[in-house]
Amino acid sequence: MLSRRFLAAAFGAATLIGTVGLAVLPGAASAGSAATGRVTVHRVAAPDTAKPGGPIVPVTASGHASARAAQASGQKFSVAEQSVNWSGYAVTSSKKFTYVQSRFVEPTLTCPGDHPNEWSSSWVGFDGFQANSPTVEQDGTAAHCGGANNTTPVYKAWYEMFPKGSVNVFTVNPGDTINVSASFSNSKFILTVSDITTGKSATHTAKCASCKRNSAEWVVERPALCTTSCFLAHLADFGTTSMSAKVRVAGVSAAQGIPNFRNYNITMYDTKNTQLDSVGKVSGNAFPAAWMAEGTTTLPSG
Repeated sequence: MLSRRFLAAAFGAATLIGTVGLAVLPGAASAGSAATGRVTVHRVAAPDTAKPGGPIVPVTASGHASARAAQASGQKFSVAEQSVNWSGYAVTSSKKFTYVQSRFVEPTLTCPGDHPNEWSSSWVGFDGFQANSPTVEQDGTAAHCGGANNTTPVYKAWYEMFPKGSVNVFTVNPGDTINVSASFSNSKFILTVSDITTGKSATHTAKCASCKRNSAEWVVERPALCTTSCFLAHLADFGTTSMSAKVRVAGVSAAQGIPNFRNYNITMYDTKNTQLDSVGKVSGNAFPAAWMAEGTTTLPSG
């Protein structure tokens, strides 16, 4: 059975990266795939289990600095960032974060069935963005192309206290309005994911003495899938989505928006420098994201 875990941001160990090749792209890319954003490969068996969640993996394994050279166009306090598994926004502060929230409509996946291992996940959380922060306290939804021919979208809500594994809590439907939040109060993390459309909701509380709460994030991601080695899932075609964003820090009673903090506009690329999605500017405390390409499954080796 193919289990799943996330790679930490400092995953650049040669022993891990050197073994990834056994799972990478089970077939050759077709000519002209750049025009459609898709890659044609030979079909292989899909994984039995996979779960989303975990720290950012920068495009350069050595760290974030080279990807943070430019300010995001037209946005005060915003810096451009690149990652192979995250897109969206992260914020940092000298004060610890106590609350992060988003509401979005669950995107509808397009699943052509050209190969397995196509995933997309939308979530909010604390930590996992800065190099000294290996934990992530998060919840959201995940969708993948399943079924015998990889043409059936499957949608789930989940939470995770990374590095512990993520936990699926209920099924969601495309088009449902989803509300997700992570908060910290009385020395406990409180993770709540709710399907406003169906009324389903799940809350998980946990303690974590090592969790720093030095960043908060709103993320569209593709997970890493692992057996004895790991590879990145293809980014499933989620079309377009929009995530609202509120956040609060210790000592401040009112929630604020992304532009009130030092923030990072994160765009997802694969290791061949193909842009996988686009993330728009924050407007009215929300930002859009749009799928562009599925990407390769290789991990960075630098």
